[in-house]
Amino acid sequence: MSSADDTAVSPSLTSLKDGSTDSGAVETYYDDWAGTYDDTLASWDYQAPRDAVDQLVPHLAEGARVLDVGCGTGLVADAVLGRGRYRLDGMDISAASLALAEKRGGYGHLVRHDLQIVPLPIADDAYDAAACVGVLTYIEAPEALLSDMCRVVRPGGTLCFTQRTDRWEEKGFDALLERMEQQGLWTVLTVSEPKPYLPSNSDYGESIKVIHVTCRVR
Repeated sequence: MSSADDTAVSPSLTSLKDGSTDSGAVETYYDDWAGTYDDTLASWDYQAPRDAVDQLVPHLAEGARVLDVGCGTGLVADAVLGRGRYRLDGMDISAASLALAEKRGGYGHLVRHDLQIVPLPIADDAYDAAACVGVLTYIEAPEALLSDMCRVVRPGGTLCFTQRTDRWEEKGFDALLERMEQQGLWTVLTVSEPKPYLPSNSDYGESIKVIHVTCRVR
């Protein structure tokens, strides 16, 4: 986020680029940003929700139950629109973002929850698929969240998620993917080449891209 957008809403999260794993800071930051979030991301040419849905949809049957983990204002729901008849639910820490997601009308059920806390308040095998787009920057232990997403998606279902290239290296995602496969949690189907993330944001540009991963739950 450029300095003009970096109003210090919390000492723990003053920059979109730097991020934070302080749940309270993240909640405040996104509550304050919710009203202009969609327009700002459009101006930065944010395409990750659309790209994630492009990877996910080929694995979905008509009527599939899909959980949007960290749904924000509902950009994944917009990307899904017109791609098929799916039952989409969402979960996010920001109440203001969830209120806007509800107005979109693309979700059957929305839940406010801190995604740092697992297990998620969802039954085992409740969904056919789950998406987690633009969220893992804010998760201290991404492996714990991804493992729990495997629990809530039925065996044979699909997970898709994104991670920034800088955090991919920092958090050791190559090893994480292999470790979770060896644990029998998933089979990795695709790992994309780095894609533009926020290409029209000067803090990101070509320096920070995003990787998309699709997995089949075992």
